[in-house]
Amino acid sequence: MAISPPQTTGGRVVAMVLILLGLGILSFLISIIVAAFNEEMDELREHSAYAELNRLDDFIIICGFGRVGQHIAAQLEKDQLHFAIIDSREAGVLKARRLGYVVIHADASKNSVMQEAGINNGARAVICTAGDDVVNVYITLTSRHLNPDIKIISRANNQGNVKKLYQAGASNVIQPFEIAAMVAAEYIGQPVAFEAILGIIHEQSHIIMGTLYVYSGSFIDGMTIAGIGFEQRKLMLIGVISANAMQGKYKNSYPLQNQHFYFNPEPHFVVGDGDLLVVMGREYAIDYFRDQIEENRLKGVGRR
Repeated sequence: MAISPPQTTGGRVVAMVLILLGLGILSFLISIIVAAFNEEMDELREHSAYAELNRLDDFIIICGFGRVGQHIAAQLEKDQLHFAIIDSREAGVLKARRLGYVVIHADASKNSVMQEAGINNGARAVICTAGDDVVNVYITLTSRHLNPDIKIISRANNQGNVKKLYQAGASNVIQPFEIAAMVAAEYIGQPVAFEAILGIIHEQSHIIMGTLYVYSGSFIDGMTIAGIGFEQRKLMLIGVISANAMQGKYKNSYPLQNQHFYFNPEPHFVVGDGDLLVVMGREYAIDYFRDQIEENRLKGVGRR
């Protein structure tokens, strides 16, 4: 028997209300299904990320995927190193997924999260890059508690929190804004240096930071900074890493493990065997200078 449509105004109103209620209930049910599906997908992604990390025996954990974390991840990817990202912020997680990174949507200050991420099973370092120093302190405390031997590098946004991060167990503390300001203040007015800094900031592929090893007997062994002539070589010297106790008389010295880093050393600073020169410049200029040092060293060895 066919059902005829309502003929009265009241009947039409009732019919419209029933239709709208039906559509509302249907939309509600669909939203529940979609939400459940999304939660299931998130869980699958998390399990997939943990499973992938369990297969690795050498990787780095980046905690936080803000501006600093993104730059670190990009550099590690360029160097073909394995890494995983842990971020409690959905925006950071979504961005990391879009870039194809292994990412875990969780709080890195929790023991269970870091344990599942492999802090005692393949992770060689933890990098804390959150924009909040309190968060970085908690992540550092958790990481050091779970693995007393792992290397922990933490970002500090305020000078007053550097000591707290070291007390929490950080191996090294980086102050990105202070470093940027210090470099700019030191090198403003020097065109080669400024070009190198801008190149790294704008991620120009031909501007890199590299290290040059001072071999015994090479032509730069025993030379002063002024004598090496970095500016003529289109390079900027950031500093020298040295274990030579004789260098202790120079200023701007920062202790490292069994070594010291001499930032922007003075022109009369003498480099010696085993020192590392940290430089910035165009990739071909660094490679060319490195080849010169190596070639000169080999000739010296041959003459012996």
